[in-house]
Amino acid sequence: MKITAIIIFLLVMLPASGQKAMTLSQYMHNRFAINTSFAGSREVLSLFGSFRKQWAGMPQSPHAQYFTGHTPLKNPHMAVGLQVFNETFAIKNNLGASLSYTYRVHVNPYTWMAFSVSGGFSSYSINWNEVTLEEAEDEIFGIKEASSGPQAGFGWSIYNHRFFGGISIPEFFTHDFEKLDGPEFDPKKMDILFTGGYLFDVSQDLSFQPSFLLKVNQDTGSWADLSGSVIYNSMIWGGATYRTREEIVFHVGWQIIPQLRVAYSYDYSLGDIGNFNHGSHEISIQYDFGYTINTPSPKFF
Repeated sequence: MKITAIIIFLLVMLPASGQKAMTLSQYMHNRFAINTSFAGSREVLSLFGSFRKQWAGMPQSPHAQYFTGHTPLKNPHMAVGLQVFNETFAIKNNLGASLSYTYRVHVNPYTWMAFSVSGGFSSYSINWNEVTLEEAEDEIFGIKEASSGPQAGFGWSIYNHRFFGGISIPEFFTHDFEKLDGPEFDPKKMDILFTGGYLFDVSQDLSFQPSFLLKVNQDTGSWADLSGSVIYNSMIWGGATYRTREEIVFHVGWQIIPQLRVAYSYDYSLGDIGNFNHGSHEISIQYDFGYTINTPSPKFF
């Protein structure tokens, strides 16, 4: 019995530990997705949704949907948030949701320091019945294996309208797809994320926004995103990211109205896998509701 070659390839290439495994290229515009202590940082109720298609053009290539929402409370020192994600890797699937609570303190009149905790659940499954067989169906490949477990995280950040920095552990628990025997607490398998950036005014209408994201994991290895964006008239921006895993990302965005923003990014692999796909695509939409103020000015940090 033979299994479709692409299934084997994806199962080998993709991580065995179940976490939010797919990389978000637009982290600089949705910092809450990687660090929940940024909840409330836009000072309004902010909703963000994105769709990511990885390695487009390859059969059964990975894809994911993400949704986040966060807002400050009437007490400006407190904020809450929600994250929901659904990731599919060939016959693997990650699905989860979590709530977060953030407490903020003023370092000075313009700068916040924030701490957060989050908790929720994750569900992991392998759908063997989606494997294409060249021979008659085998009973082994007609089942679905699944398990679920808790999700918990922590974040710290400091930010104002010019800069941001933060450290987070999005998930304390990992899940092994090869065993599907429930969550595991192992510090060596945790992702530790470091992020930061600054907004420079080049002229009255032009700004430059460098930023970085560093992921440290003792088990699967570490990598970094080094990004730079040019923003024109607080309305249109474009930029590029170099990912140390031999990838380059191009991204553009449009602030349609002060509350509404859309963005698109294209990832291209500089390694051998780039010869077998049409790159990765990520599109997002963000809407800010008035809460603290009725019409928020566009915020890039």
